[in-house]
Amino acid sequence: MKVTYIELLGERHPLCFSLAASEALDESFGGLDRMTQALSSGSLSQTAKAVDTVLQILMKAGRVYGGARGDELPPPLPCRPADLLDVRDGSTVGLILTAISGDSEREVEAASKKAGAARDREAPRGSTTTAPGPD
Repeated sequence: MKVTYIELLGERHPLCFSLAASEALDESFGGLDRMTQALSSGSLSQTAKAVDTVLQILMKAGRVYGGARGDELPPPLPCRPADLLDVRDGSTVGLILTAISGDSEREVEAASKKAGAARDREAPRGSTTTAPGPD
């Protein structure tokens, strides 16, 4: 799984788009399309709330994944992520979308490689050699 990082209070916090994160985003927004709309709605309060919600979800997934890998994790934030950011700055929304799309692209690549490997394992059937077998 790809890990993207956001720097807050001088610490690098991991962001991951895991199955749990996907489910939480779907529950919070009703789908990724609606999440994207909320992140770019134009209303400052709606954008701030959406940025905060998405970051909390992706950061939680990042901590779970990083902890499972044995990574050194920064201490939890003393406040909400959006309290530390200028939510009007498009770079935060860009980072969120990169974390989500980057993991989606990687999952597709992994799935196609697995399918190809399965085909490769199944392809050889029977003997293709003409040499005599050992007696």
